[in-house]
Parts: sequence; C-alpha cells; structure tokens
Amino acid sequence: MKWLMILFMALSGVLTVSCNKEAGPMGGGLTDEEHTLTIRVVSDRVRTKALNSDDVPITDGLHRLDLYVFHEDEPLLDEHIVLEPDPSGITTYSFKEKKGERLGVLAIGNLDEDTAKLLEGKTLAQLNNDNDPEAWIVLSANNFATDRIVMVGANDYQFTKDGNVSIELRRLMYRIDIGKIIVAPENEELLGKEIFVKNIAMTNVCNYFVPLKSDAIGHFYTWYLFFGNERAFTNAFGGIERGFKHYTNAPNSWDPNGSFVMEGPGKLNDTFQFIINSNYKKDSGILNIDAKGLLKDVTHQGYDNSLGEGLVVESGDMSDSHSMNVGKSFYGYMGRGVFNEYDIVSDFSKQNEYPKLVIELSIDGKSWFYPIPLIHPQPNTVYKIDNITIKDYGSEYSNFFPIKYVVDYTIKVAEWSEITIENMNVGADPVTGEPVELYDEL
Repeated sequence: MKWLMILFMALSGVLTVSCNKEAGPMGGGLTDEEHTLTIRVVSDRVRTKALNSDDVPITDGLHRLDLYVFHEDEPLLDEHIVLEPDPSGITTYSFKEKKGERLGVLAIGNLDEDTAKLLEGKTLAQLNNDNDPEAWIVLSANNFATDRIVMVGANDYQFTKDGNVSIELRRLMYRIDIGKIIVAPENEELLGKEIFVKNIAMTNVCNYFVPLKSDAIGHFYTWYLFFGNERAFTNAFGGIERGFKHYTNAPNSWDPNGSFVMEGPGKLNDTFQFIINSNYKKDSGILNIDAKGLLKDVTHQGYDNSLGEGLVVESGDMSDSHSMNVGKSFYGYMGRGVFNEYDIVSDFSKQNEYPKLVIELSIDGKSWFYPIPLIHPQPNTVYKIDNITIKDYGSEYSNFFPIKYVVDYTIKVAEWSEITIENMNVGADPVTGEPVELYDEL
C-alpha cells in the first residue's frame, strides 16, 4: 500500500501561523541572528483515498526530491536543493537563515533530472508563466512512471522565532480504474447486434503543467498555488461536490492540436505536443491515439476485434445484458482544465478540448463513440468505476455528442403556371461556333 509523502521543515519549536499570510517585514528587517532549519522527509502512513470510491492500492513512491527556496528579502540567496530520499523513509537536510527573513519553499517530488535543472534559478514569475514554456513541467519528457509520479507541495515561514512547518506532497496525476463494461440496451434496435469494444482511451490529456498559479510567497501555504481555487461543483466527474477548480490558461494563439518548442537541457531541447491523444475537432469515425510508449499504455487500451478480443455481444444474442471485464487503470495529468461545467452535447464548432474518457464500440461493424467528460478531475485521486453501462447508440464523433436539430417544413403545392413559346431557334455558325439567337425578337 502506498502512503502519502509528507515533507517536514523542523526549526526546533512551534510555528505560530499568521492569519494574514501576506504580512511580513519589508526589506531591511533582517538581523544577524540565525536559526537552523532542519528539513525531514518522512513517509506518513495515511492511505491515498479515492473520492467516492473504496481505497485503491497505490504503488508509486518518492524517488527524488527537489526543493526550490525563495527569499523575500534577499532573493540572491534563492537556491535549489536536491535530496535523495533515504531508504529508511526519513531524509533530513539543514541550513541556517537570518531572523526576519521570509522563505517560500517549493517542493517537487520525482522530477526528471533535466526538468529539475530547467526550473533551477527560475523566478516565481517564470514559474507562473502560462504563455511561455520557460519553466513548464512536460509529461512526455520523462516526468511520469507508474511508480514515480510527480508530486508538489509548498509552504512559507516567517523567521520571527524558531518553529516548525510541514509540506504535504500531492500527486499531479489522477487515476481512473475501470472494472467492467456492460451492454444493457434500452433501445431494442441494439438487441441481437454483434458488439465489440474496440478502444478505451483517455483523450485530450494535457502534456504540460505550469508549476505555479501565483508568483507570491504569500500563497505558498495554500493549494491555490498549484491547483487554483477550491470551489463547489454541480457537474464534476465522479459526483464530487467540492474541490480544486484547477486550470492552465491556454497560451496566446494556441492550437490544441499543435505543439510548442522548449529550449531546455537534455530532453527539453525539443518540440512537444500541447495535448496527448487530442481528438478536438477530429472528423467522424476517428479516435486519435498518438501517445507513445508508457504514456500510450496508461492512456489507452485497444482490442483486436479480428482475433475476437473485446467481444461483448455475439450476433443474434437477444439477451438484455452482457458484460466484459476491463480491469485497467488510466492516468491523466493535471493541466488544462475548465473554469465552468459544460455539456458534452455540442455543435461541431463549439466542442471543447478538455479531457475525456472515451469508449469506442463496434456495432455490427460500425464505430460508435461514448465520450465521458472529465470535469474538474482532482489531483492525487483515484476514481474507481465498477461498471460503465451502454444503453443506446453513441456518437459518430469521439469528442462530443452532436446536437440533433429538428426542422419542420411546410410544403405548399402551387397552381401550374403556363408559358407559351411560339418558336425556338437552334443551330450554330460552322466557322465561329457561335449559336444562333434562341428566341426571335418580338
């Protein structure tokens, strides 16, 4: 069983948390008195819980820890500290700081080494930049494995006296576990038809995460720093009624089906897709799966129908319910999100690029899609879906259900009109090819 990682920053004493986190000394408020800061990383034996589901085992762990330390008064002292977690489960690091200083400590677990180098030396404003990928965490740049999921956490401390603060790390990923697909049609037209599952996929998975939603140390004590505001929901995935209304603003003039260029170390000196498995405005009958390697494994499951894989209903079987075991975990990355709830039913031109869970069925040889909107999926959360039940035909499009417009026509049969033609001339000049005048002048 996987346990949540908790980062402790112990300063020998008890921290009194100010109600006004923005308050603090201005420049020049430091003294020569110093305090020793001891950082302890421990494994807290608290199980990760899925919202609205049973506890699900998590097998990932903390393999690397990067601390990015920001000074409010003396930013030239900002530093990057790399900690290798101790096998014992407790990792410590100590340094000294002047009394009166205010620190913001950003902790990120399991970063790829190249990404860790990219973030080193970046300002809070750069880490908060939605429009320029100068400090983005890119999923496909080795920032994910099922046993090594990127985690984030932060806190700030005002050195008015000795004290302790803690930083809880939360995963950027969310996970969807699917048990079975059931076909139990309410539409009698589906009875007796041969039905296969062709594909199950996470689509429109954001490939990058902007580390911060704020460039103020005063926000280091709240999850807003990473995931935006916490709000009440009315139509969120899994029936969640309250959670993070996370977002990543789209860069100016972005193309959901396009890519961005990074100029970073190693793997980050490359071009990357904005979205993995983008199905935004794809034509009917298309399910685009462009993830590769591990990312394809955790965002897609395909069935070779020609070999009999994915068969749910045999042709001619009139039973009213059939099921197929799936037993698959799918992973999504915390990134491009939504500000408001939306309807999966849309015009083609008004569909959105937000994440979906898509089931593709073959019904008597024709593909039908069942896109499920993933509205406000929450970080560090496993959604355990026991059954997905198919009740009717799906959509011809993988990203939305098209609006069906009903048009009433009134047809009137007019009286015959009569036109009398006394003569029509036909023929053409053999030299010029010009036709003769069709009608005589009156």
